[in-house]
Amino acid sequence: MKNHLTKTRLVQLFITLVLTGLFTVAQGQVVNHNVQMQLDNAQNNLDITTRGQCSSNNHNGCINVREHTQARIDFSFVGNKQCNRAEGAKWEIGEVYLGGKNSPNKPGSWGGLDQEVKNDFNVADAGTGLLNKGAGSNDQSIIITDQNGSTYDIWYKVTAICVDSGGSVLATAESDPRIRNGGTPD
Repeated sequence: MKNHLTKTRLVQLFITLVLTGLFTVAQGQVVNHNVQMQLDNAQNNLDITTRGQCSSNNHNGCINVREHTQARIDFSFVGNKQCNRAEGAKWEIGEVYLGGKNSPNKPGSWGGLDQEVKNDFNVADAGTGLLNKGAGSNDQSIIITDQNGSTYDIWYKVTAICVDSGGSVLATAESDPRIRNGGTPD
């Protein structure tokens, strides 16, 4: 009798593990993407140093989120962080914005996000395109998550800010590559 109960429990455990594995595969594997950026010498532009992953219209920082995967994207600010605008001022990563869904060119303004985009990203303000910063974000790194539920391209803008010792923002620099969502088709 004890041997039969042990076999039954092992079968139940096996079925639970298989179902958990199927659910995890159905939800999509989370793939880490790291986009590194630094200021140009004049401290006017934020240059992406990470090579792009997109097959067409590729440029540094272009992120290709493959079909049936989710993305954890870490925008890392590297290089010189001393701001030349004032003594003691330093550069920090600012915000991430989205806009220009399926536009072949960088958008003239950010935001105007539809429901598909709001379902895929943790949007703070759909009107401006501002995203919420994810767990692990700090003044040198912003982490966002892309659920990749639909197929589309979207542009992102990352900002860096020069902050003086009193906390005032003295300057802003930005960069604006795009994300290509492969989606999760049925």
